[in-house]
Amino acid sequence: MSANQRASYNYQKLKIVSQNLGGYFDMNQGVIMGTTAVVSQLAHHESAKSLGEVGISRDRDAGQHYFNLEEPRKVVHIDVLHNSAEINQVDVANRIRQIIPNYLNTVDRNQDLSPEEQDLAAANISRGIHLQTALGYGTSMDPDQKAVKGTDDRYLNHIHLLAKLKPRYYSLAYCLIDEIERAIIYQGAQLRKVIKIIHYGSADEGAASAASTLYLPPVSKGLSEALRHQNMLQVMNSLAMRLGSIEAVVDFFKYLSPIRNFKLGSFQKDKKEFDKLVSQLVKNDIVKQTLFGYTLTDTGNEMQDFLKKNKKELAAQIRKCIRQFRHTQPKFQSFRYSHLKSKEKQFPNRRKVVTPNDPVSWKGEIAVPETVVEAARRSFLSKSSSINITVKDIKVYARKSYAPVDTCLLVDCSGSMMGDRIRAVSNVAEYLLLNSREKVSMVTFQERQAKVLVPFTRSYSELHQGLSKIIPGGLTPLALGLKTTVDMFKKERPRNPLLVLITDGIPNYPLWTTDPIEDAIKAAAMIAEENIHFICIGIDPNHEFLPLLAEAGKGNSYIVDDNDRNNLIGIVSQVKKEFQSGHKQFSFT
Repeated sequence: MSANQRASYNYQKLKIVSQNLGGYFDMNQGVIMGTTAVVSQLAHHESAKSLGEVGISRDRDAGQHYFNLEEPRKVVHIDVLHNSAEINQVDVANRIRQIIPNYLNTVDRNQDLSPEEQDLAAANISRGIHLQTALGYGTSMDPDQKAVKGTDDRYLNHIHLLAKLKPRYYSLAYCLIDEIERAIIYQGAQLRKVIKIIHYGSADEGAASAASTLYLPPVSKGLSEALRHQNMLQVMNSLAMRLGSIEAVVDFFKYLSPIRNFKLGSFQKDKKEFDKLVSQLVKNDIVKQTLFGYTLTDTGNEMQDFLKKNKKELAAQIRKCIRQFRHTQPKFQSFRYSHLKSKEKQFPNRRKVVTPNDPVSWKGEIAVPETVVEAARRSFLSKSSSINITVKDIKVYARKSYAPVDTCLLVDCSGSMMGDRIRAVSNVAEYLLLNSREKVSMVTFQERQAKVLVPFTRSYSELHQGLSKIIPGGLTPLALGLKTTVDMFKKERPRNPLLVLITDGIPNYPLWTTDPIEDAIKAAAMIAEENIHFICIGIDPNHEFLPLLAEAGKGNSYIVDDNDRNNLIGIVSQVKKEFQSGHKQFSFT
């Protein structure tokens, strides 16, 4: 921004800009900012036939479209128009990095952050800003990747920017646009005006999909019976994915009556999410609000009966959806301190029969049917009157190696993990259980306690029972969580144990001393002593603490910028494969 603009900037103005942008995003719309830029959380592009006319796709979330994110509304998409020119992206990135600290000083003025914490926050935002010009691409922290000549002509007329921003930082878009415009002019190019924007797709449907992953198709009585049945299945599936299980949906419908509304408290752990869910049910004529509370409509009562009749089918569908989830390559930063290899076990491969190299000294499982057949064949060819089994006739089952890895998720359930983050963790637990033959367990820590929520199990219902008890809130007693997990491992003795810590912050409640960080490092050392394979996944965490914790536990740390379940499932799945094979399958990114 210019010197005059910087002088006139203040907290209140930035707050208003963030609120205004948030309002447009809530309506699933884009907006022209200034005269040269279009801002939205959707995919948009300039028309090839009408220059200055930008089309915005309401049904195409920018984060999902460009980054394959699972959750919508995580990315702000900015395009700044200019005449045909090759803009140096490194200059643009340098300007962006320079303004972020000043911006944060203004927006976070009420937060008592140390200089180190301020620098870390600025670096985190810089890593989440991706830009592309005709000359190259990258993040504002690392922008020097060169474009292949001739392949990026679509960026000759604009600078394309994708920023992972939290709602409180939406106003940064205004500052970014100003710096980009200054970079374009400095490099001798000319700015172009946005003439108009055109939205494609239904505003109502688009807003619902952008505001939430919940999809509720119509279930009115005007539909054909087959379509209505299919839509009811979809509604129930969406509700189960949002609430955690079919059992939770059953309870939710049961408590939707004025005399039982007080029991909805367990569903209101996240008030904002609850209000959003109920408003969508009201919109679909499934729920209505009375003077005494919420209640089901006639359609809602019909759906409740439908749920009772089709409960088993719905539960099977949900398990199938989780099992068939295909994650893409995860995006993370890693710090590695361990290269442990799991211990393999030998099992007979009953699909493969072989002749042993040394039948006399060989010990193992004989393939009896194949051995008898071989003896009969030999006896027939030798014209023997009886079948005599000799050493030469012996057939055996081949051996195969398998390294079972029992995984424990140690989950931070402090207040900051509420909402999408804890749902993503639950998805990881379900995916691991349904896609492997190994056991899964979960330990949670919050407030001043840690507990084994789910002991090592292969039971999906037992896992779900535990997951339904998670209510994020309170402090972060990490040291106690680590110690509780080690004690459980000693008691249950899992096979090739893999401990996965998932957290979004640093510990703030001690165990042995008055220093929670020192206690957590000490507890991590106990993990190394027990030879437990240990990884830490940090969701937008303190970048300095997590690698130290991983090093103390002789494990590895993986830092992700968001709570997208694709990243979490991808990391844990690949770590398991790496652990089982004993070699490095992916590296620092």
